[in-house]
Amino acid sequence: MSASEAPAFDAIAIQLAAALEQYEQGVSEMIDTWLDTDRYQEVSQQIEDIRMLSAAMPSLSIHWVELLIAHAELVHSLWRLRFQDIGPDRLKLEEVRTRHAHCVTLLRSRCLRVLTRPS
Repeated sequence: MSASEAPAFDAIAIQLAAALEQYEQGVSEMIDTWLDTDRYQEVSQQIEDIRMLSAAMPSLSIHWVELLIAHAELVHSLWRLRFQDIGPDRLKLEEVRTRHAHCVTLLRSRCLRVLTRPS
């Protein structure tokens, strides 16, 4: 990255970190109100916004893909739990939530690393 690109990457990193904060809150609300289609749509739009911001920063691509996979696994687990209320699925949901939260944290920390890099 050249010095002239640094301000643009900084702006994207700030926007991405903020989007991740909103997404994390939205996901928590989505889980609490599962099958609220409005909440689901909001979270779907948030993950799309994160995708677009991440695409502008190739160094984050691996972490973005990990988050996307974790998001898909979380939604799948919520659907399974909704229609198959069995114990193992509840335990699996907690595992998936933990992995998902880890992916959000990791992508956010990578954004912050972009902001704190030496000039």
